[in-house]
Formats: sequence, C-alpha cells, structure tokens
Amino acid sequence: MGGLPVQASAAAFLAAKRTALLLLLAVAYSQSSYSQIANPGFEEGLAGWIDGDPSGSGTALSNDASSGEQSIKLSEESSYVAQVVEVLPNTNYLASVWIRGTGNLGVKVGDELLFEQKTERGRGWGALNLGFNSGDFSQVTIFASYAGRESRFDDFALQATQDQIEMGARILSSAAGGYGLSPDLAPGENFDLLGWYLNTPGDQNNDGISDRYSEIDLARGEIDERYFYTAEDGGMVFKATVSGGKTSANTSFTRTELREMMRRGDTSIDTHTKPEPNKNNWVFSSAPISAQRKAGGVDGRLYATLAVNHVTTTGDAGQVGRVIVGQIHAKDDEPIRLYYRKLPGNERGSIYAAHEISNGDDVWYEMIGSSARSAPNPENGIALGQKFSYEILAEGNNLRVTILDEQGELLAQTNIDMSDSGYDVADDYMYFKAGVYNQNNTGDPQDYVQATFYELEISHADFSS
Repeated sequence: MGGLPVQASAAAFLAAKRTALLLLLAVAYSQSSYSQIANPGFEEGLAGWIDGDPSGSGTALSNDASSGEQSIKLSEESSYVAQVVEVLPNTNYLASVWIRGTGNLGVKVGDELLFEQKTERGRGWGALNLGFNSGDFSQVTIFASYAGRESRFDDFALQATQDQIEMGARILSSAAGGYGLSPDLAPGENFDLLGWYLNTPGDQNNDGISDRYSEIDLARGEIDERYFYTAEDGGMVFKATVSGGKTSANTSFTRTELREMMRRGDTSIDTHTKPEPNKNNWVFSSAPISAQRKAGGVDGRLYATLAVNHVTTTGDAGQVGRVIVGQIHAKDDEPIRLYYRKLPGNERGSIYAAHEISNGDDVWYEMIGSSARSAPNPENGIALGQKFSYEILAEGNNLRVTILDEQGELLAQTNIDMSDSGYDVADDYMYFKAGVYNQNNTGDPQDYVQATFYELEISHADFSS
C-alpha cells in the first residue's frame, strides 16, 4: 500500500484501530449470520447490521444515497456498522462498498483485521474495494467505520473470485498479540507522527549533518529502509549506526530520534525561537505566566512501549551497550535523558536517568541495575527484545519517571525535584524526544543500536491564567 495523504493518514488509521478493538468485543456477541450481505443498501434501516456507535449519535440513516433511498452516515469517532457473513473457507473474496467522504472498509477474519481507506475529499460517490482470503473460516465480519470525517456508505457487496487479489492492510489486534498496528503500513500511518520530525544517521548530501524528515514527510508515510521502518509485528523501528551524520557540528553521537513538533505541520510557526518559547514548544507550569502564555502547552507527559532489540558490543568500555530512548530537551540542556544499557557479558540491561541542571552538571538516577561500565547482570533487568513501557511526567518543578513491564506492573519509579534546576524562567522551552540516540561513537562503524516502539503518546495542558 502506498502512503496515505497527510490530511487523513493519522486520524484515519487511528480510527480504524479503535474500530478493530471494538469489533473484537462486539461481534463476539452477535448471533447474526447470512449467506450473503443482508440489507446491503440500508433500505430496511439497520436490519441485519450491528450498530457499533458507542456514543449513540454517530450512526444515522441518510437520504443521500448512491442508489435507492437510503445510506448509512457515520459522523463520530469510533462509530461503525458491521455484519457477520457466511463464506467458503480458503477462498479469495472481494468486498466492496460505495462511499461518499472519508472512511474505512474492513473485514475481520478470525483474529485478523484487514481494511482499506478512502481518503479523498471529493463530494461524489466512489467505490472502495477490499481483497481478502477467508482462511479456515466459514464466517467473516464486514464493517465500515469512521475515519476522521463524516462519511456515507451504501451498496455493500461480497463476491468470491478466482482472480489474484491485493490484500488490504492488516491490523494486528491485541487478541492476536499485537498493539493494533499494521505491518503493511509506514510508521506514520500506524502512529500519529504529525507532531514529530525525525533525524537519522543518513547523510545524502555528505555535509556531515544527518538527514531530517519533517512532520509532513512522516505523516505522508516516508520511511528510511536503513534506519526507520515498520517491523513485521507492526512496531516502529529506530536504528542508529555508530557511523553517520550528526544533527549538528557540536553533537558527538548519531541518532534516529523523533523531535516533538507541536505546530503539527503549520510551517508559519518556527521550529523554535531563541530566546523564548513559541507555539511549537512547551514550558513547565513553574515558568512565569508570560512564558506559559507564549508556549504551545504547559507541562507534559510522554508514554512509550518499546523493546530494545540491539545495542553496541564494540568500542570503549565506557560507551558500549548504551542508548537513550526518551528525553525532555530544553533550549540548551536536557531536564531528563532516559538510558537503557546492556553490557556484552550480561543477559539483561539496566535503566537509568540523567537530569541536567540548566547550565550545570548532570545528576544521575539509577532505576534498574547499574550504569557502571562493569555493572553485574541486573536481576530485575530488561533483556533485549523484552517489551517495557516508560512514562515521563513533568508537572511544574516535579519530574517523575516510571518504568512498567508489559503487563503494566511497576518495575521502578524515581522523582526529581527541579526547584533549583533553573528551568522555571521566561526564556526557556521544552520538547520531547523519543527513539534511539546512540551513546557510542567509538565502536565499529556499522555497530548499532535499535529499538522498536509499539505505543507512543504525548499530552500537554493548555495555558490557563
């Protein structure tokens, strides 16, 4: 599948993911099944259909139809209609629907969900097709769902075919061991990346400065097959080799790392403005009111679920095996850097944090295991490939870092008092960073760090006087 238009990609796919999770619960209780699609044009209202709208107001009949007298209108987040249909096992099918507006056509086959999207804004009706194979199943669920804008659906059809088909994009639901991601889509189509830009170790023009992908590029589905792409399980892969372009002449290490962009593609807002905040960045609520008023947000939360897949094994003993996976960056300094480190002789890795005093030194916080270059194998450490989550929560002068296992159980937590750290001033600003920031520049040039992210969320409070 090609990249989706930037205006619809994040909202449309996130809406499809929400629908997929709802379907896993809702259709399990449906007793409806038909040898063909019943009431395909909604001429009999919603007879034969499951109305999955949780709000009660996002699904309605419409007299604007492709044919006949009626269609179904979906107008709110997570609204959908679905129907269980009988099929022949191990058969190729082509599902189709006529749609006006932006929306998803999907099918649930066992625990697997596939979908296609119509993202054009054209006012007329157009056909949307979805190919799939029924596998070992004699029933599938056909659904249509909201994808960021009001849409109408009419004239569903399902036809067995012996022709070769192009399968729809897959969603790996939690029931199938996934995180509601698709291995068939670019990271910017699985995740809302309109709020980030990306640096990689690539250096296409050989100027020593790393390649950058704007938030528009990412939301359109740009990837870099060397450093930033989608894993087979749908996760978002970040890889940074020891050798490569750096973000500036003053930076010693490579990175494949996202930088928060609160402007979300509005290029009339500068990336940053020194020496004061603007709407692309945020401040702590301990900053003066004048700074809070100028900033794009106040305080912040970064939450991520990831697995570190590989760390460097060559180079200086003080650098080997370490990588930064999350940060708050200020104008010049870093209120928090979150490290993962696994030494070559250890089975598991450590997690620790650094808090940099503004224009001052680092203060270190060991959370799991030790940061030492000769650290023993941490008993409660995180192995390569093991999923875990972190939360960085900043509220005023309080900074809290939490580490959770895949089941959400607390592994470690530390609180940092920033009252004397110097960030509660009018001329500083903050932004989150996430990905891999390689902390080894002494190893083999092709040695690398790599992590796969499965969840990535940011939020901020609005300024209130």
